[in-house]
Amino acid sequence: MKARTTVIGALSMIALIGSGCGHPPPPMNAMPKRGESEKGPSNIIAANSFFGGVNVTAMLDQCAGRVQLAQGAATVTDSCFTGDTNIVLCTDATAANAVECAAGKGKLALAGSGNDLINYARVR
Repeated sequence: MKARTTVIGALSMIALIGSGCGHPPPPMNAMPKRGESEKGPSNIIAANSFFGGVNVTAMLDQCAGRVQLAQGAATVTDSCFTGDTNIVLCTDATAANAVECAAGKGKLALAGSGNDLINYARVR
């Protein structure tokens, strides 16, 4: 009987801790609805977790986009690319082909297959 009580007590504690009871979510009525009082993209960032508090970081200085290759090559010119130490992710959106992307000061050089569409994002 004592073992059964201990197991029930332990499971109850796990359920209370995992429920996030100490971290209530932000009130939904405090957030404006899209189209009512705001125009353009939403600047509200909200997150909830069953395991406690959540930290969300919005980084506005990143750049991302799509570019169409012309005969297997393309160059994106943008001041967000600050040098060869940038970390850039590139994927081929057209097919499962390899893509090469190299950041430089003010540009991103891409190489891939034919006229494929390439997604790119500067991570850091």
